[in-house]
Amino acid sequence: MIVTYIRSSSYNNYEYCQMQYFITYVLGHQSTSGKKAQLGTIVHKVMECLAHCKKAIQDNPKKKNLSIDEDALGDIKFTTKSLGTKTFVAKILKMSYEYYVENCVHNYTSADFAFCKKLVDAALSYNDGQFDPRNRKIVAAEPQFDIPIMEDWAKYKYTLHDGTEVDGRLAIKGTIDLVTEVDDGIIEVIDWKTGRRLNWATGEEKTYEKLCVDPQLLLYNYAITHLFPEYEQSIMSIYYIKDGGPFSMCFDKSDQKNFLSMLEKRFKQIKRNDFPKPISQNRSHFKCTKLCHFHKNNWPGTNTPICQHVEDNLKSFGYDETVSNCTREGFNIGYYEAPG
Repeated sequence: MIVTYIRSSSYNNYEYCQMQYFITYVLGHQSTSGKKAQLGTIVHKVMECLAHCKKAIQDNPKKKNLSIDEDALGDIKFTTKSLGTKTFVAKILKMSYEYYVENCVHNYTSADFAFCKKLVDAALSYNDGQFDPRNRKIVAAEPQFDIPIMEDWAKYKYTLHDGTEVDGRLAIKGTIDLVTEVDDGIIEVIDWKTGRRLNWATGEEKTYEKLCVDPQLLLYNYAITHLFPEYEQSIMSIYYIKDGGPFSMCFDKSDQKNFLSMLEKRFKQIKRNDFPKPISQNRSHFKCTKLCHFHKNNWPGTNTPICQHVEDNLKSFGYDETVSNCTREGFNIGYYEAPG
């Protein structure tokens, strides 16, 4: 398979289901977010807005009336005093909820809004506001990164299905929820999680020991050392709002080496796989029947699930023709759509 970049979601998705990875990251088809994921996005947006507002105050300490131009919610006006109120949080939550549910395929009820409010309240109140962005010194909210890997093994050269040749270096790309400064030379990365504390590929619970070798946290740690090299030490905190609370890890240079080793292995696994396999050959696994957009929806103009249609193409025509026949129109294999 062609792979030009890896982000935490694609790294984990390959382990979860090779076929889902192929359809998403090589052919460019997007699955519809589940309702729970959409509710999680609403909660994330509230945290992001609060962080942007706090950053605006830091950058303009003498201004009384401030505003941020939020990409989804528009112009948000506030003062230093109003930012710290429950009324302001409720306003941002309402705006976020209305924005994301307006054109969504799912049906929402008052219980869903209450669920989001419960998660926001829990995230902000934990340990007297320890992880409330308003109580932090904000370095960056939702910073994106695109970092080429400068190792010999990271070089690639491919011939695309249309004959175009592409070459370059594998990059890691993504978006980090929040970066804060906790002391001179020390930053803390905070990643909010609204779902369960599980490795969805294996079904195992993510313990502290497993989180210390978690690909996402190691990827973020590697990225943060390149984004903010002026900081000597970084803390990685992953906050499972409704399933265990925050877990914090300190990484060093040896962890960067471990990450590069993991990344090289996954990069080579994907590159040499020209016949990605589904989780279940007969699609009887609950991850296929209950969770997978590509099994539950048919390929346009057919009565065949998207996943099966792509596999049938691989069997009949091989990898190159499948990429030619099944790639989403306008999709660019090297394009990255934030967040992720």
